[in-house]
Amino acid sequence: MEAMLCFAPVVCDLYGEKRKMNSKRLFVIALLFATVIVTSCESQEFADDSGVDSTNVLTNVTVNTSVRKTGQYPENFVLTFEKEIRNANVAPESFHLSGEAGYWGSDDTRSFEAVFSAAEIKGNTLTLTPDSFPEKYFYVKQFKVDCSEDSTFDFSSSDISEVITPVADDFETYTSNGSVSFDYHLFDPKKSEPMPVVIVFHGYGDTNNLLTYRTAVEWGEPENQEKRPCFVLAPVIDDNTYFSSKGRDEVFTSVHDIIGQMISDGKVDADKVYVMGNSFGGLSTIEYAEKYPEEVAGALALCPALNYSNNSLLNLKNMVNVPVWFAHAKNDNTIPASNSETAVKALENLGAKEVRFTEYTDEEMNAAGADSAPDATYSYHHVELAVMEDDAYMEWLFEQ
Repeated sequence: MEAMLCFAPVVCDLYGEKRKMNSKRLFVIALLFATVIVTSCESQEFADDSGVDSTNVLTNVTVNTSVRKTGQYPENFVLTFEKEIRNANVAPESFHLSGEAGYWGSDDTRSFEAVFSAAEIKGNTLTLTPDSFPEKYFYVKQFKVDCSEDSTFDFSSSDISEVITPVADDFETYTSNGSVSFDYHLFDPKKSEPMPVVIVFHGYGDTNNLLTYRTAVEWGEPENQEKRPCFVLAPVIDDNTYFSSKGRDEVFTSVHDIIGQMISDGKVDADKVYVMGNSFGGLSTIEYAEKYPEEVAGALALCPALNYSNNSLLNLKNMVNVPVWFAHAKNDNTIPASNSETAVKALENLGAKEVRFTEYTDEEMNAAGADSAPDATYSYHHVELAVMEDDAYMEWLFEQ
């Protein structure tokens, strides 16, 4: 402002002659000069040394995730600010994520870190793309992200207001309050005529069944729904219930009742009820088909944990007319492939006409991503990695 106060109502022309200016012209020039000074002061007051607006407030953090073959992972973090982000040119290398995550079968946590491969500013948003995020996102307990160039861009898991997971978000969650209470996720194809339904049983401990692997969400993918529109029903079974043969049987009764009501409501085609699952879900697939053989049109039993049930092999005679396709990794180090081999031979000896068995080598499992799974201890147990990327299984099931 001192510069404006020093402004005199006289100027020098090109020849050095002094002359007075009229008051109107003087007022306009002084006003313009003052505007420049004030703008300069504001810029100095609200910007740091880098020129970034340090008063810009973070209003929202959205995490966009996807369910890959080995589970749910973040694709990017979108930071939304109150005002447009100006004069900022931050590199992805300046961001660092550190956090704590749980893991399967334990209440303990482990530390992890991640870096970023891209940082894009557009308007009032900053989008950060992680480079090979090391943990399944639903296991993450907490994290923070620091920006070495500008703390304005620091944030933590407590700032997250929304997590978006395509397809998984299209499932609705309901509660069954039968003899045993459990939640179930239901995908609705939104068709007017009766549709097939696929019942998907998850593995033991995998209660985040829409996010753990693709056994459920794959059926809801737009390209699959275009070819094979169907309902997808995915029960969420707690460990204690799952481990009990009585508990599983009570869940089967409730699932059967839910399907029955959907048939009565004209939503489900009674001749197109399919069932599938992996590990304990594979065991449940066999047990459900044994319990309701007249109502199951076809089954996919993936690495079935038949050794955890005394009656699963004994009751195979009940499902001799149910088409079933077994799949197992040859070197499954959790549930031996002999479980499937024994069941297949038993069904064939009983006269079953439509029984298939596919056994995967280590090379085939690794090609499907088993050796890149974070929980590598169980990698060859996850035969669904190979199955769910092979359209032949879905095609076969819907032919039944």
